[in-house]
Amino acid sequence: MNHQTRDFEGFPPLKIVSQNRRTLAMRVTPAGIQVLIPADLDAESPQVQAFVEASLEKLSGQSLAAPPEQLSVTDLHNRVKIWSERIDVPVKRVQVRAMRNKWASCSTSGTLTLSTDLVELPMNLVDYIICHELVHLRVPNHGKGFRALMSCYLSDWEDRERRLARWIASSDQKVTRNQGHHMT
Repeated sequence: MNHQTRDFEGFPPLKIVSQNRRTLAMRVTPAGIQVLIPADLDAESPQVQAFVEASLEKLSGQSLAAPPEQLSVTDLHNRVKIWSERIDVPVKRVQVRAMRNKWASCSTSGTLTLSTDLVELPMNLVDYIICHELVHLRVPNHGKGFRALMSCYLSDWEDRERRLARWIASSDQKVTRNQGHHMT
């Protein structure tokens, strides 16, 4: 796996990660923005550069509203309960802890781990992250089935995903983190 870091005006440093994959993707994490590219594609290629520019342009066009107040860990637990009932998936355990590179993760055994950084986000973005993880308890990948279920539970999930990316990119509303991956 090869990594390169680039600076783009108005955005945090963007990491370009070369990996065994077929498509280009942008990932928003508490640590910043990653662009994932196929291992056989040069990070300097026009295709990668056009993808990065188009993706950042989409992000810069999103507006953000400040959260009304900071959430608590109890709020996060309550949102998990609401979403697990709505999606009808059992969550055996919820833990909230510092995560260097992820917003959240879930295990097949039903453990949901949430980043402490979530308390800094607006509730609608927290709901997106929780819904995303809980849908993984039904569909483990990001394929068509996953996207279809996300649309059933959050019709505007793609917009929320972009707003999450924009939230991170926003200089005055950066999520604090311990050093510094995308949801699983």
